[in-house]
Amino acid sequence: MSHYFTTDQSAHDYSEISFDFQGEVYRFKTDRGVFSKERVDYGTKTLLEGVVADSPGNPSSMIDMGAGYGPVGIVLGRVLKLEPVMVEVNEDAIALLHDNVDRNRVGARILDREEYDRSDISADLYVTNPPFRAGKDTVMSIIDDSHERLGDGGAFYMVVQKKQGMKSYKSAIERKFGNVSTVLKDKGYYVLKGIK
Repeated sequence: MSHYFTTDQSAHDYSEISFDFQGEVYRFKTDRGVFSKERVDYGTKTLLEGVVADSPGNPSSMIDMGAGYGPVGIVLGRVLKLEPVMVEVNEDAIALLHDNVDRNRVGARILDREEYDRSDISADLYVTNPPFRAGKDTVMSIIDDSHERLGDGGAFYMVVQKKQGMKSYKSAIERKFGNVSTVLKDKGYYVLKGIK
């Protein structure tokens, strides 16, 4: 029986998907066992639209927490002309991240969570489509981490569905940052923002 953290080559089922954002087509290699294997999910699309429409100034650095196979960091890296730090815990997703950064010609620093936790990385922009299935404590720890890693004036963006506890997370962001706003709401998805 395969363990979650081991790589079983026979279990791979690679696919390539395309994603059009603002007239530019991005191509991503995906695999069995990663979130939203068949298409870039609506929450990620909504997060990207919200961040870009909100125009977070001219950030020079960005953290993409829970990067998966890379759509958030890769798209924002290109649109905002910066080199994101992309953080992921799943080994298979990390391998896909390396491939997708190369195929979309975006410079990025890719770290597993342990490397990231040992680092002193900070950023102007912190973006996440958090792993809600990992539980509320995990999502709350991401909110806490964002506040620690952002510099003064830095912006935190998170997408959440109303049914995933949006009101609770909105309150948590307000407690941590002293402010919170909804920058986009679409089909039950909310893009929440906190400014440090």
